[in-house]
Amino acid sequence: NPVKSPVKASPNPSTRKLPYLNGSESEISNRTDAIFFAKTLMNYDVISFDIFDTLILRPFSAPTNLFMLLGYKFNIMDFKRIRIQAEKDVRELHRLTRGNHEVLLSDIYERVSERTGLDKQAAMQAEIDLEMEFCFANPYMKRVFDLLRAQNKEIIVCSDMYLPESVIRRLLEKNGYTGIQKIYISCEYNCSKRSKGLYEIVQNQVGRNRAVAHVGDNFTTDIKHARECGWDAFYYKNVHDIGEPFRADGMSELVGSTYAGIVNTHLHNGLNKYSPYYEYGFIYGGFYIVGFCNWIHQYCLQNQVEKVLFLSRDGDIYQKVFNRMFSDVPNEYVYWSRIANTKYTAEINRDDFLTRMVTHKAVSVIKITISSLLASLSLESMEPFLTKHHLHKEEYVTLDNAKMLEQFFIDHWDMVLSAYADETERMRPIIQGTIGEAKHVAVVDVGWVGSGPLGLKYLIEQKWALGCKVDCLIAASKSGNHVSNINQLQNNDTTPYIFSRILNRDLYNTHTLSNNGTNSIYFEIFTQACSPSFSGISDNDDFIFDIPEVENYQVIQEIHQGILDFAQKYYSTFKNYPYLFNISGYDAYLPFRMIIRELSFFKKYFGSFSYSRGVGMDAENQRNETLAQIMKKSNL
Repeated sequence: NPVKSPVKASPNPSTRKLPYLNGSESEISNRTDAIFFAKTLMNYDVISFDIFDTLILRPFSAPTNLFMLLGYKFNIMDFKRIRIQAEKDVRELHRLTRGNHEVLLSDIYERVSERTGLDKQAAMQAEIDLEMEFCFANPYMKRVFDLLRAQNKEIIVCSDMYLPESVIRRLLEKNGYTGIQKIYISCEYNCSKRSKGLYEIVQNQVGRNRAVAHVGDNFTTDIKHARECGWDAFYYKNVHDIGEPFRADGMSELVGSTYAGIVNTHLHNGLNKYSPYYEYGFIYGGFYIVGFCNWIHQYCLQNQVEKVLFLSRDGDIYQKVFNRMFSDVPNEYVYWSRIANTKYTAEINRDDFLTRMVTHKAVSVIKITISSLLASLSLESMEPFLTKHHLHKEEYVTLDNAKMLEQFFIDHWDMVLSAYADETERMRPIIQGTIGEAKHVAVVDVGWVGSGPLGLKYLIEQKWALGCKVDCLIAASKSGNHVSNINQLQNNDTTPYIFSRILNRDLYNTHTLSNNGTNSIYFEIFTQACSPSFSGISDNDDFIFDIPEVENYQVIQEIHQGILDFAQKYYSTFKNYPYLFNISGYDAYLPFRMIIRELSFFKKYFGSFSYSRGVGMDAENQRNETLAQIMKKSNL
């Protein structure tokens, strides 16, 4: 049996839905390896397969959601309801007049035509065309099928369906299922698996002295009824039944269905199992990044933006997904960071400098010496002046000396600015060359105040006066005191995709008020990169980088592969329907909202993940905070 044991996955309906927390979600179906399942089926004379949700999968959480796309094509509101009701009406009519519920697609569209005025043949063909376009071979069952065909086993299909045999055969062959000896469709035999009559017809035709096995996803019609007719039956649990309990609640119906369809069919078909890190990217990050990239693209087209600048390091995965989806908007990956921004805009952001360089270091779990701090800031020349402020270069930055250290920087602010003046100018031709001839660019970052994009905006538009307009686009906006960037948000100097104080306020509250303010850390894990943080430009015009968090790289690669695989599947499936990429920021956040409802996943799998909440790591000791340390400090 491809499902070794039934899994009761549904959470208590009286509670909020929770993600799967006991390991990799792709393992919960517990399906037998495709090769071993095929070997089991070899023992039978005839192998019968159900079609939909067994041999064939659809990229929607429910098959009727396909009708929403038909409604858009026909420009008819509520077409899904009309189509479903038409089928119900015709089935009931046939029960009363013929004694069975079987209908043809043409019967259904006769009723649809009456209700809508659509041309029956054209509308019916449109539904067939959509089925042909979206249906794809179940990778697990395709492997089983191919192994059986290689051994010349007799294979038939048996389905309760309204599509005619000619369409079903064409659909199967289009997806690589060739060589099927016979197709039994309920609508063409006026009896079904549900009534068991179809099994009787098949048994009579294949021969009652032959051993027949049936494989299907409906436990009643495919398993119970087949067994009652003397067949052996193997239950292939529906991928959506397995995945639905763990899909985010509250999503809008159409993109919620496409999202769940992609996730469920990929994770639960049974061919492969994936790591928790891969699944973190695929389930919880891919959808948001696809939506964000589409939003960026739409923004650029609507505002005549000539080039996008993706800031390191979060911009690495953004740019990769963006370029897989679009080719009409030029873009560049720009080395930038909190420390670079803090240094190069110090003249207008003294308080930000003091907060990041002193306060954040003082409260960090990982303690850093004053000497190491000055080195990370390229301010070693200031060491001789420490003693005048009763400070010593070997002492750690703590809350006890934080005020004195802040005053030290304030009293020698001219030295800070002088140290960065030349470096800032060395950065100018690099940024200017990146912009090129563009007169309007968009700078993209994950968030949160938007200081990185705003810093580049200041340098490009004002300090360097490069004659280029800069728009600042971020995934989401939040700040410690809630109002630090309210003016920039209100004036659209910074434009967020998901939430801010003035956009999707309920998501803002969830993100900022739950889990003791640590949600941004889990969110930024999606966009970490396998490269160290940029620190600045040396006297020789070489790029300087912070400590590489090499201990994270394998995990990051798996997360990014999950994100890229989701993006590729979503794009290749729906590329002919651009409006399905118009994923609202609200919908994009909901998978992440689900995973942060219970933090045991992060404690179990990301505890050793190295993370820098401040600016610059402990270069002297080559260390940084781990997520476990941060969570413990936050009483989580």
